Amino acid sequence: MVSVDEKKGISPAASAFDTPVSEGQVVKRRFPGFSLEVRQEESSFATTKSASNADFDPIPPSKRTWNWGAYVAYWMADAWAVSNWEVASSMIAVGLDWKMAIGACVLGNTIMGLVITVNGRMGATLHTPFPVLSRMPFGYYFSYFVVLSRCVLAIVWLGVQTTTGGQCMSVLLTAIWPSFAKIPNHIPEDQGISTSGMIGFLLYFLLQLPFLCIPYTKVQYFFAFKSIIAPICFLAIFGDTLRRAGGTISNSSVITDGTTISGSTLTWAFFANLNGVLGNYATLGLNIADFSRYANKPSAQNVQALVIPCIFTVVGLLGIFTAAAAESAYGHVIWNPIEIIELWMKSGSHGGRAAAAFAAIGLIIVTLGINISANSISAANDLMAFCPKYINIRRGQLLAAVIGSWAFVPWKILASAAKFLAFLGGYTIFLGPMTSILMTDYFIVRRGNVSVPDMYNFHGIYRYSPKYATNWRAVVAFFIGCVPPLPGFVNNIVVAGLGKTSVSIGGQHLFAIGYVYSFMAAGVFYWLFNRFFPHTESIMDHPETGEDIIAANDAKNVEKKRADRAARKTSVFTRAFEV
Repeated sequence: MVSVDEKKGISPAASAFDTPVSEGQVVKRRFPGFSLEVRQEESSFATTKSASNADFDPIPPSKRTWNWGAYVAYWMADAWAVSNWEVASSMIAVGLDWKMAIGACVLGNTIMGLVITVNGRMGATLHTPFPVLSRMPFGYYFSYFVVLSRCVLAIVWLGVQTTTGGQCMSVLLTAIWPSFAKIPNHIPEDQGISTSGMIGFLLYFLLQLPFLCIPYTKVQYFFAFKSIIAPICFLAIFGDTLRRAGGTISNSSVITDGTTISGSTLTWAFFANLNGVLGNYATLGLNIADFSRYANKPSAQNVQALVIPCIFTVVGLLGIFTAAAAESAYGHVIWNPIEIIELWMKSGSHGGRAAAAFAAIGLIIVTLGINISANSISAANDLMAFCPKYINIRRGQLLAAVIGSWAFVPWKILASAAKFLAFLGGYTIFLGPMTSILMTDYFIVRRGNVSVPDMYNFHGIYRYSPKYATNWRAVVAFFIGCVPPLPGFVNNIVVAGLGKTSVSIGGQHLFAIGYVYSFMAAGVFYWLFNRFFPHTESIMDHPETGEDIIAANDAKNVEKKRADRAARKTSVFTRAFEV
């Protein structure tokens, strides 16, 4: 049975006390300059304040500030990361040689680059965030499950990257004050962190908060800054390690050793690691619209198809060559660049400490960029979907940082939770079907003929079912995609905890190609369901983006903002953090 509010198009999350937003409505504030309710644009297609806000609406023309250079900077900021630097280590550990490891990186990142670029076209054309777009194929209710699935991953990884940043902060503090490393530990060993480590973690957490407040219309400038600092930092680590190795890496076992496995075992090991590469950015493959919607034109984000495989391959190669040089320089293979920086300080010289301090600062900037580009903005968009009346992007980023950094105790995850990390790595079998269904629905089933206003209307054409507000075609296709690899997924988690299961070799192999299988199977079945059981009520012969309404109100809002600036003086600091 449909409630009266639902018939009016009000989200089920809306309060019973909400009233429709009218033009010129003034919200009374308990504190000057602050409102618990976030701002809602006059051009919003939502019928109540509880259904959308200025950040959740389609991005207006004046805020579409990302050109192709911004997307190059974005991926430069994302690729230069410790995790991508170490990506080949696990591949070589299971028996692949370094050339096959790089081959898996190139192939995986090329595929993911195409998925991200094609999927990003939706956001660049419609300028709506991923949580809103997901309502189109999944329906209103099931879209919440899809968004929550993505949101949890983003928040967890935000916490994990904060832990990495805390380690860099500890290196910086030790380089400046060597006595910092001798602080007595008062935290139990089984917690996975020391007292000095917790201090570094806390300081990094506090440091990143103002960076999370940088508005999305200007954050690309920080990405550009990081895209300069990060390569300098990592190249310095590589260059110094190579110098200590005598300028050669040819004697390292990383380079000289061939594959340690053969036949079908080698083949499936390659596919399993290829699946790992795909899973590394399967999250952004799903929600890239959260970033592509800022494009100043639809083609601006196309550069991602070329940038992603190129830059990730370069970073992976440098990681391999540095690990190889470290074997000659330090006596053993070192994959983690933070460990190399710590070795610089062992001599006790002022030069070594200074070099370590500057490198640590560089890595701190690196992790800041990753947490913004890959985690916090994505999590904020997802959190907005559940409570747009009170959460915008900035509040969502801060909330995600608090939850990810403290509620999920990420230092313990990194230290001991092998099963949990295996769970995060294998989660791609759920992300693949979601991505495929979203792309199939927009490009093949609807051919781009969609209604943006109806995505914001709870009782619009994408409701599908009056009672369940869910598209059964998408739900069934999703389970067809994710259920068959599920036994292998469970086996992977148990094995990571040093256990054993009775899952067959076939089940394990299917999980090894889990992302590719789940992506293809879900997409094909979703198309078949729509081919033989179409939902005619949502089929359109032309797109309705509401662009004329958005542009007209944007012009009015821009003029009003200019008048406000002329009437009062604003500081440079205020303008820097103003959306």
